[in-house]
Amino acid sequence: MSSRLHGHSFSAISKAVTGRPDTSALSTEESPALDVVIDTDIGTDVDDAYAVLLAFSSPELNVRGLTIVHGDVGLRAKIAAKLLKLAGRADITLALGERSPMRPDRPITWLGHEGRGLDFSDVEDLTPAKEHGAGFIARTADEHAGGVTLITIGPLTNAGVLVRDFPREASKLRGIVAMASTFNGFGSESAGREHNASVDPEAMELVFQSGVPTLIVGLNVTLQTALNRSHLAQIGASGTSLSRLMVYMTEEWLRVIDRDVAYMHDPLAVAASFDAAVVTTIPVTPEVSKERAGFVAYHEAGTESPVRICTAVDTARFDQLFYSRILRAVANERGCQ
Repeated sequence: MSSRLHGHSFSAISKAVTGRPDTSALSTEESPALDVVIDTDIGTDVDDAYAVLLAFSSPELNVRGLTIVHGDVGLRAKIAAKLLKLAGRADITLALGERSPMRPDRPITWLGHEGRGLDFSDVEDLTPAKEHGAGFIARTADEHAGGVTLITIGPLTNAGVLVRDFPREASKLRGIVAMASTFNGFGSESAGREHNASVDPEAMELVFQSGVPTLIVGLNVTLQTALNRSHLAQIGASGTSLSRLMVYMTEEWLRVIDRDVAYMHDPLAVAASFDAAVVTTIPVTPEVSKERAGFVAYHEAGTESPVRICTAVDTARFDQLFYSRILRAVANERGCQ
């Protein structure tokens, strides 16, 4: 059976979506930085901000732009712009994407704390691109054919619009890494619910059916990562503008969820995009439920399947990678420059 799909060799799926083979981690000396676009609903859960900061702090990645999705995308863009400026990456393109799910009767998730207490006066000159989010992803994929990985760390609406409206350009993606869903075993009886999947199952189904090599980083692995108050104290110790922003947003999120830990769902997806050794994956065939939004059943598949899902995480490896880079970034007054 052929292992080629969409022009990508699926026998090297982890290389297609992570830029490196299954068996070993390539250094940046052996492989050029992986071009990525990050699609985010930054501003609700604080993990989006940490994911973006990790991407900026990782020499393995070249962030081509951020696209914003779901709810008040204008406010989310201001939050992203604030982070970009303090991280020393105001050069990064910001593009506004879809406010609402593909099926208009599905609800928008908005908790009300997004952007609260942040001063945006220093980013008034950082305006989003006129280009729509999905259009920006399409153009970037077209200009760097076979070289761009899309990392989705929010609802998959922009990715779904990309696949629906720009199928030619979508087929040129190197791959998609999606923080979404969860894997509890095969079959519908093992299906579990996850937020990003529940917001827009129609978009998720389009992505899964597109044939673009896709790696799913689900709750079953992301819930094994956690940022606690001891970590937060280390992040705040440097006292830079960036560290104060990260501490403030983290404290706000912990207050909203009434917990002392924040799970690093989205940073794990970013790490998996370039370090295949941080997760273990298997090929699957997904079955997205429309009636039970957020539930996806997974079935066994051969290596020709374009979709893989994470089944395990090397937590120690992720923690070392994540905290060393985040602490180094926040300690620098110039951020990630």
